Amino acid sequence: MSVFLKEWSPLLAALLVVLSIMYTSMTIRTHADSIQGRLTSVEKNMESLRNAIEGNQGAIVRIATLDLRVNGKLQSLITQRDNSVELDEQASFNIQNEFQSLKNDVDTILNITQRIGYIEEVLLDMQASIEEMKKQQNTESQ
Repeated sequence: MSVFLKEWSPLLAALLVVLSIMYTSMTIRTHADSIQGRLTSVEKNMESLRNAIEGNQGAIVRIATLDLRVNGKLQSLITQRDNSVELDEQASFNIQNEFQSLKNDVDTILNITQRIGYIEEVLLDMQASIEEMKKQQNTESQ
């Protein structure tokens, strides 16, 4: 058997090497296929992320544009409000002036009415005095 082993030993060793290479090759192929599958999955995920980033950048641009428009409108509304407040203050000032003027007019009318009342009293007193004087003159002339 020793002769048999000596003659077949290189063949058996070669066969074992071939089998080992085939097994290793299959294992490597299996791992390579697995890695290729993972790599494909990673590439798809990267493409998905790229698309999402591009979409987000578009959304960011739209949000920035919207922000500018909203700020413009806000500034316009603030200006309108300030103008309205200024006009309201002016109107309030004008109303206060008109009210003060009306109060002054009422005070003047009241003062004039009191003077007229005083003058009426003086005139009535004078009329009474004149009538009294006439009566005295009539009684003196008779």
